[in-house]
Amino acid sequence: MSNAATSAQTVQRAISLLRLIASSNTRDLRLIDLAEGSGLNKSTAHRLLQCLLEERMLTRNRNSRGYRLGPLLYEFGLAALPGKSIKEIAHPHLCTVAEMTGDMTFLVARSGYETVCLDAIAGHFHVQTMTSGVGDRHPLGIGAGGQAILAALGDSEIELVFEATRHQLSNYNQFSRQSLLNDVARCRRRGYSLDENMAADGITAMGKVICLPGNIPFAAVFIATLSSRMHQTRRSKLARHLETCATAIERHMV
Repeated sequence: MSNAATSAQTVQRAISLLRLIASSNTRDLRLIDLAEGSGLNKSTAHRLLQCLLEERMLTRNRNSRGYRLGPLLYEFGLAALPGKSIKEIAHPHLCTVAEMTGDMTFLVARSGYETVCLDAIAGHFHVQTMTSGVGDRHPLGIGAGGQAILAALGDSEIELVFEATRHQLSNYNQFSRQSLLNDVARCRRRGYSLDENMAADGITAMGKVICLPGNIPFAAVFIATLSSRMHQTRRSKLARHLETCATAIERHMV
């Protein structure tokens, strides 16, 4: 392997470690967890982690010895912010959906082979279903938002997603490659995603993809509510609200 190819592989491996840490619910993973999750041997993972620590991309918990995202990534994030973020653009439209439906409304954006939750708005219905918190990350295809984005990708790119996230998907026992492909097919037929009782028993979520100019899947908006409120006659109404919301956001992203 050439020096250039070796260097590129090293960068990819380091980024995969950062993604694993960002995706963790605890965001405090140990060396053994990261080696297993990334498919790297422990010595390679340790060498890369030490480099990321030195560059302030990671920090380490003194008590648990677990790794967390470091301050340099936050500084990079501030420098990368556009003039107006997708969250700023989408927020008023999400509020409208939450007000009209009474249900929790969420915004997730694609981040590599994952989604990250950017916003969550409560409706006025007396039971609100907080299935995702701001900052939560999941592999593409998990949850109504991730499912909507995955279904909008081309088949070859979907295979790349599966390859890149196969270690992470092992943490989601209720999902498999085939089940996700079945979800994609159903989402494409319906025009919206549907996640029934997967995030939590008795909870159903419905999502709609948001695309950048050029039909590039970029984000998704979804509603989560009690399954008893997501009966067939109501789904059509909610789908129209999501369609209107996604279209309005896309119009402002141009």
